Amino acid sequence: MLTTVLHDLIVNLAIIISFLFISGQFFKQIPMHKSIKLKVLGGFVFGFMGIVLMFFSIHITDTTIMDLRNFAIITVFLSGGLLSGIITAFILSLGRIWIFGVSLSSIIGVGTFIILVLVCWYISKRKWNPSHKFLLMNFANIFIVFCAYIILITDRDVLYTAILHYGIINFIAGYAIFSLCDFISRSNEQYRKLMESARTDFLTGLHNVRQFDKLWNEHIQNAKQKKETLSLVVIDIDYFKRINDTYGHLVGDMILKEFAQVLKETTRSIDTVSRNGGEEFSVILPECSYEKAQEIAERIRKSVERRTFSISNAESIHVTVSLGVVSYPVPNENPETMISTADDCLYQAKRSGRNRVVAYSY
Repeated sequence: MLTTVLHDLIVNLAIIISFLFISGQFFKQIPMHKSIKLKVLGGFVFGFMGIVLMFFSIHITDTTIMDLRNFAIITVFLSGGLLSGIITAFILSLGRIWIFGVSLSSIIGVGTFIILVLVCWYISKRKWNPSHKFLLMNFANIFIVFCAYIILITDRDVLYTAILHYGIINFIAGYAIFSLCDFISRSNEQYRKLMESARTDFLTGLHNVRQFDKLWNEHIQNAKQKKETLSLVVIDIDYFKRINDTYGHLVGDMILKEFAQVLKETTRSIDTVSRNGGEEFSVILPECSYEKAQEIAERIRKSVERRTFSISNAESIHVTVSLGVVSYPVPNENPETMISTADDCLYQAKRSGRNRVVAYSY
């Protein structure tokens, strides 16, 4: 009998491990709790996992079986919260009735799902360590199932055997499942951080030049297909080398970070702000006409000119910027060359005295 229990336990753990790794790929880019759509998806994935576990029950005695389906609810609660837990419990309830039919055992089984969801919801709201939450949820799960066994199993010997086996198996499985969940969660978090660092400028938090190139090409293709306007503003901080030479690179970095904040404040939510390198920045303006782009560029210039940039508790300086503007569609101009055209406008602004906007004239 022990060999059978171990065999069934290994099969159950193999199923859970497979589902956890697969679900980890689903939520590698964005965590489950970040959107309702992902929470619903998580609920269905773990609900399906629970149903699969019902087909591979662990045989404790010749007349008594158990499985690890409740771990589907516990695990999804830690990642997706209440909505995911409810969906998983609902799917498990339907699966329980579909597989075993309507009976006292099925009704009590559905009842255990409902109680476990309520307990997990309460525990998930506490500001505790995830490992403590999982441990308490597992304790609650074991206690709830023990109560169900007491109601359903009349033979004392079978009852004691079932309780003993269920408790031991759940502690072993719980440790393995949480360890794996924690590993997958940390791995995905590291992956997301690496992806973010590949797209983001480390100093300002804006898009870096690599991400700018990618997004610019996407915007160009979108503007062509939908025949929409698209504008680009390239910006350069005037005399930035002089600032670095006079005040040092730490002050220069402070100026860059504060300037990035100015760009965020003076552009629209749909605009893409990037640091293209050194003191050069850019703003992609989708659905923005030639005239509107000039207005936004002038707003940026005035905001910077009026702003006082603090470089210490006792000292502050003023900074100006030069800007080049180009808009699509451009007559007789290939949209792929818009960046170089905007750069030409920027250099013309700098040659003309700086602190000004120069837009490409059609």
